[in-house]
Amino acid sequence: MGQFQSNFQTAGQIATQMETAANTIQSATSRSITKSERTTLSVNAKAQEANQQALELTKQFYSAFQQAVSNIHSVANEFERMDNALQNNFSQLSFNKDPFN
Repeated sequence: MGQFQSNFQTAGQIATQMETAANTIQSATSRSITKSERTTLSVNAKAQEANQQALELTKQFYSAFQQAVSNIHSVANEFERMDNALQNNFSQLSFNKDPFN
């Protein structure tokens, strides 16, 4: 009889790698952006606005990425639970008996 396996360990490794990447993203978004106050050029103001938009977009990406990591953990746990339950159910069945006797 085949073995039920969701490969929980592989899912955990992938989620851990994603968490490491997410931590790097979060670290980058927590750094302050040094704004130049010495110049009044409109280019400087537009650059500051673009930097702020990029920062906000990165924060939104980080949040969605963290949710994906959480979902991977949750789904992996559920698959592992179901695999174990199915394995237990099938191991209790006797395939040698005729069900019509």
